[in-house]
Amino acid sequence: MKSTVKLGQLLNVCTTNVLARVMLGRRVFGDGSGGGDPKANEFKDMVVELMVLAGEFNIGDFIPVLDWLDLQGITKKMKKLHAQFDSFLNVILEEHKSGKGGGSGHGDLLSTLIGLKEDADGEGGKLSDVEIKAFLLVCS
Repeated sequence: MKSTVKLGQLLNVCTTNVLARVMLGRRVFGDGSGGGDPKANEFKDMVVELMVLAGEFNIGDFIPVLDWLDLQGITKKMKKLHAQFDSFLNVILEEHKSGKGGGSGHGDLLSTLIGLKEDADGEGGKLSDVEIKAFLLVCS
């Protein structure tokens, strides 16, 4: 039986999962079979929602006087999405700290950042959880 394969989509999922394994020590996109990590589907839904919201026409971007009104509710939706991303990263961060995370101890980027958080740089500077989460979001 012949069937078509969406190669571009599969390569995108594969690349994203490889980067996530290096950064977080876990997959962030499921394979589509439904048997994977439910957090992977949650992350995928958040990314799709972010792309949709970022691409929407926002009146406030073109008429700054109306921006504070948030006529279309885009700012409200983005703040809600930000809270979801923050919660998602908090769970992953806590799993890594407690050793329950799938990638904890495997030398991923998050484990390295947590190690830097605990070690001061000699000048009193330490990484906070907020800085670690921001770094992970910027890198992804």
